[in-house]
Amino acid sequence: MKGKRNRFLVIAASFAAVIMLALAAGCTTQDNTAPATTQVSAERPAIADAPATPAAAAAAPVSTAKPASSGERQTIKISGSTTVLPVVQKAADQYMATHANADIQVSGGGSGVGIQAIGAKTVDIGMSSREVTAAELKKYPAFVITPVARDGIAVIVNPSNEIRHITLDQIRDIYLGKITKWTEISGANVPGTNNQIVVIGRDSASGTRSYFDESLLGKKTPAKQMLEKNSNGAVLQTIAQTPGAIGYVSIGFISNDVKALPVWYNADKIVAPSLENVKDKTYPVSRDLYVITNGQPSGLADDFIRYILSADGQKIVADEGYVTV
Repeated sequence: MKGKRNRFLVIAASFAAVIMLALAAGCTTQDNTAPATTQVSAERPAIADAPATPAAAAAAPVSTAKPASSGERQTIKISGSTTVLPVVQKAADQYMATHANADIQVSGGGSGVGIQAIGAKTVDIGMSSREVTAAELKKYPAFVITPVARDGIAVIVNPSNEIRHITLDQIRDIYLGKITKWTEISGANVPGTNNQIVVIGRDSASGTRSYFDESLLGKKTPAKQMLEKNSNGAVLQTIAQTPGAIGYVSIGFISNDVKALPVWYNADKIVAPSLENVKDKTYPVSRDLYVITNGQPSGLADDFIRYILSADGQKIVADEGYVTV
C-alpha cells in the first residue's frame, strides 16, 4: 500500500512538472511575438497613405513667398542690360532694406552679356532690353522671359544744335554714313562748328544697339565712323560734351544735358519720345524690357521678380522714367 502511494506521488509530481513546463513555454512564446507585431506596425507606410498633417507640412521645402524669413542668408547675382539696370538696382536696394537676409548683387555689361551669363548659369537673373533671338532660345530652351517694363529709344543731340525734329529716314542715313553734315538736314545747324556729324552708338553687346539696328537700320551695319559706347550713360555724357554729336539712349536716361528729338514720320505726325507716347504706342521706336531665368525661378530670385512686378516695383519703373507693364 505504501509502495503504491509513493508511485502515485511521483506520477503527480511529474504531471505537475509537465504542466509548469508547458505554461513556461506558453509565456515565452507570447513574449517573443509582441516585439514582432510592433515592428511591422512601425514599418507600415502610414504617412504616405494618410492625408497631409501639420507635421508633414513642416517637413516640406520653405515657401518662396518670403525667402528671407527663413533666417538664412541668401544671395543672387544679376547682370545684363544697362537700360534695365537702374530699375533692378533700385528695386534690389529697396528689397534688401526690408529683407535683412537677402543679398542681391547687380551688374551691367549689356543685354548680350546678361543672356550669355544666365545661359551659362553664372548668374541667377539676366537683364535684356531686346528680345531673345531664335538661336539663343534654341541653345537655352529652358529660358523663362518676363517683361518688367516698356521703353522707348530717344535720338539725342547736343543742346547747341538748332534742329527741331528728325525723320526716321534721316536717322537711318546718318547712321549708315549717307548724311555726314548737319547742314544737309533742314533746320539743323550747330553754331561755331563745321557742322560735321559725330555719330555715337552702342557696342555689340547692347540690346539697345540690337533693337536700333534692326528697327531703324533694317539690320544693316552702321558706318565705320560710328563711335561705340558701352552704356546709356556713356552715350549721354559724350553727346552732352560734343556739339556736333548724335546718339540714342533709353528714354529713362534723357536729361537736360541733351536734346531729345521728336520723330517726324508718316509725313504728317511728329511724336516726342515721352512716356505717354510710348505707352499708347504712337512713338515708333519702343520695346519691352526683360528679366530672364534659366528655368522657372525659385527662392529669392522668384520673390525678387515678383517684387519688381508688384505695385512697389512698378512705381520704381515709373520713377526711373519707363512705362509700367
